[in-house]
Amino acid sequence: MEQFNKDKQPEGLYFILAAICGVLTGWVATHSLLWVFVGALLGLLTAGFYLNVFVKGRHH
Repeated sequence: MEQFNKDKQPEGLYFILAAICGVLTGWVATHSLLWVFVGALLGLLTAGFYLNVFVKGRHH
């Protein structure tokens, strides 16, 4: 069984939540399949920015 490491951040969770929120935002705002994909893409880009700037730059 793998032991939990407190220093390891669940980075994949940020991307999953961002994609889901982007899809839901695109669907609710326009009801268009094109904007669902654009919302997911923008959500993933935002999650990547958040991880690289705020989470990785944080000092322990």
